[in-house]
Amino acid sequence: MTLFYSWLISLDKVSFVFIDEFDAFYHVDLAKRVVEELLKLNVQAILTTHDTTIMTNDLLRPDCYFVVLSEGKIKSLPDLTEKELRQAHNLEKMYRAGAFNE
Repeated sequence: MTLFYSWLISLDKVSFVFIDEFDAFYHVDLAKRVVEELLKLNVQAILTTHDTTIMTNDLLRPDCYFVVLSEGKIKSLPDLTEKELRQAHNLEKMYRAGAFNE
């Protein structure tokens, strides 16, 4: 937690952050908290993860989630489905069911 705090303090000097596997050593609740704290800052962030449990409308809008496809393309969730994504949709459940396959 001390490392997270010092990292958070240093972010006031940057405008862009890229963190690969940002949640690899955190519990999912702490990973969500990291995203919430980044949203409060004046910083653009790209975070990668393999944990689908953070795919929720409560955390980010669907157009803020991106998927790297097998052919190397990167697309947002709305671009991968014909459905209109709404607040009530369970993005993780849809993702696991294959709703965002191209």
